Amino acid sequence: MVSCGRAMRMRASGSGCGRRYTCFAAVGASEGAAGGRRVVSQRRSGAESTSPSEVSSSPRWSRGCGAVADRTSTAEVSEWRAEAETSKPRVIIAGGGIGGLCAALALQSKGIPFMLYEKVKEYKPFGGPIQLQCNALEALEAIDMGVARQVMDLGTITGDRINGLLDGKTGEWFIKFDTRKPALRKGLPLTLVLNRYVLLDILQQAVDPSSMVLGKRVAKYEEVSARDSPTGAPYVEVTFDDGTTTQGDVVVAADGINSTVRKQLRPRMDEATYSGYTCYTATCDFELKDVDSIGYQVYLGNGQYFVASDVGEGRTQWYAFHKQTSGIKDESGDVRGNLLAMFSDWDEGVVSRLEATLEEDIEQRDIFDRRPVFNWVKGKAALLGDSAHSMQPNMGQGGCQAIEDAYVLADVLASCSAAGPDGEIEEALKEYGRRRCARAASIHGFARSAALMTTTWRPYLGTDPYDFYKYIPGAIPFWNAVEKLKIPHPGKVVGQIMMMSSIDLILDYIASGGPVSSEDRVKYCQVPGVAVPKRNLPKDAFKMNGIPGFSN
Repeated sequence: MVSCGRAMRMRASGSGCGRRYTCFAAVGASEGAAGGRRVVSQRRSGAESTSPSEVSSSPRWSRGCGAVADRTSTAEVSEWRAEAETSKPRVIIAGGGIGGLCAALALQSKGIPFMLYEKVKEYKPFGGPIQLQCNALEALEAIDMGVARQVMDLGTITGDRINGLLDGKTGEWFIKFDTRKPALRKGLPLTLVLNRYVLLDILQQAVDPSSMVLGKRVAKYEEVSARDSPTGAPYVEVTFDDGTTTQGDVVVAADGINSTVRKQLRPRMDEATYSGYTCYTATCDFELKDVDSIGYQVYLGNGQYFVASDVGEGRTQWYAFHKQTSGIKDESGDVRGNLLAMFSDWDEGVVSRLEATLEEDIEQRDIFDRRPVFNWVKGKAALLGDSAHSMQPNMGQGGCQAIEDAYVLADVLASCSAAGPDGEIEEALKEYGRRRCARAASIHGFARSAALMTTTWRPYLGTDPYDFYKYIPGAIPFWNAVEKLKIPHPGKVVGQIMMMSSIDLILDYIASGGPVSSEDRVKYCQVPGVAVPKRNLPKDAFKMNGIPGFSN
């Protein structure tokens, strides 16, 4: 399991939503460089998770997936429609990632029948921890409190510690974030990190297994009008890669950035955009000496940057972003060595984490996103998650926004009937789009802006001279001399002033500007926190020293 290291395995005991996870490692411990220590020991077991919530049994397809997929006769279709006359709309979900599973769980909680189809035949461990911020946890609680409790029991809280941006080479703080503020003000759970596979397993275990089919990929869909329907009632027909079909009232595209449903729903929409950066990532046995006060750090640089977060149990997850042409895979067999060379003159907090990483644990992927769109819906088809708003990982909001999508989708469909007035379902889906598009687009914009800021960092005039200077005789030596004077770069000064004056508003909007109704959850926040030890850092810990523009 990449996210838990080479010799680690995950053991699950119990069943259903009440699973406990215990991780073990079988490698020796050693002291690392200053600023942190490598930690390898038998892992503490995950906190005892709460009892699974009593998930209401939702209506299912009348004959199960296979029966619906193979129906061909008018009589059978007529029977299907007759059964639906008193039911809620039947939803077909394409994709069983975080967004698809959360959509299924949200629909299930509202008693809305659904079938989820996922292309993989089996969920397997992959990837590393995922950050779930206040807004995602709020939405998850509104969807299913029992599931949310399990997530919080097994997650590692970082929202009660100092998070922020630092100079990549000196390690000096550029800005500190107090992410407790919006959580405390609105009564939201604190931000945490959780292994992605554990999250997927919790969600999968909570969804009615008879409403999920693995190993089946949606290829296309077609809306059948009342005039062309053998029963006189409209429906949506979905065709799979294997040629089989099924029918429902709504199709939801939760099949990712390269969604097949999206390509049909929005055929002229732009292709995915390469960010200009490839990402190396791993989870390693490393813990900062001040881990109880620092959670999430972003080291800024020019053409590259480094992100690291405590993920609990003496481990750190990191991401190294490097500017390069897409499609170039490092197959040298020494990715770790290449990264150490790439960041050789950076702060020891970066170098020490790389040194603590095993070569075989490092993964690489190019970073893509799509320009935001403002029409997620067409007829009875709707986009959700990455198919609607794939974004760069800088804000840690990709999965969080998908959970918000799921909450709103179920909310608007809850008042619909499969046999309701003409246009009722379509109007409900339009309302879903209206409630989600602007917020997702704005956070998408924040992510792109953050990527620009973190990769154009220049602390002093003359640092990393711009490319065009090489065409001007004498320019490079001149700026190299200027850099030695340590004159703060105007971009850094202005950027810090703007960040210090706006960061609370930005965090407040992202963390507490979600769509959840106050009627769907009880406000609360863990104060001072549920982590061990219980953290309650003083406000001064988040204070920057000096005047804005020149603080550290």
